[in-house]
Amino acid sequence: MTFRIHHALRDLHRRRHTDPQHRSIIVIDVAGFGRRPDPAQVRVRSSLDRIVRAACRASGLPRARLVFEDRGDGVIVFVPATVSKAVLVRPFVPQLSTFLHEHNAKAEAVHRIRVRLAVHAGEVVRGPYGWLGADLNLTCRLVDSAPLREELVRRPCADLVVALSDVVHQAVVRHGHRGTAPTEYTAVPLKVKEVATRAWIHQPAREDCPVTALRAPDHRSRSGTALAAVTS
Repeated sequence: MTFRIHHALRDLHRRRHTDPQHRSIIVIDVAGFGRRPDPAQVRVRSSLDRIVRAACRASGLPRARLVFEDRGDGVIVFVPATVSKAVLVRPFVPQLSTFLHEHNAKAEAVHRIRVRLAVHAGEVVRGPYGWLGADLNLTCRLVDSAPLREELVRRPCADLVVALSDVVHQAVVRHGHRGTAPTEYTAVPLKVKEVATRAWIHQPAREDCPVTALRAPDHRSRSGTALAAVTS
């Protein structure tokens, strides 16, 4: 009897462990990371971690309930479903932009941090080595997409460019939650590998780096010839 109860409880725990869980997902990628020497990469990653955590604190995100995963040239943040997606759009993005700008204003060129950021929300599953799932894959496709890469290249004064998934845009920006302005987001079709969707590109503005109209991007995947010269 005790043996059967033990196995039943173990199976229940295993099922709960692998059940999909809803999370907001932030993926942050440092442009040009791999072109830096190893000591600079270590310093940049340390600075990025400090900046991201500072932006989380300034935005009121519950640090103890966030999950951070290393991405080599960036970081993934999983945010519990109890935190409104609106907080991730504002104030988190503006706070992150501010901290990045403060860092870059004092950093040497090799230590400057320019990032692409994507925000999505969906179901993820805890695997033996971290979180996984189609919605995480989608977020990574967004941050690695041609339109976002091209936009950072086009705006050399920018510290940050953002891609929101259609899910986040429809839930937050379309309604103007927390003062978000729908006119500041540009829809672009995105088809990369298994992903065919729409992304919303945003350029946080600064007085010394004004927002300009988003050009019509080439939406081919990074394997396309249009992106051969894009190295961000």
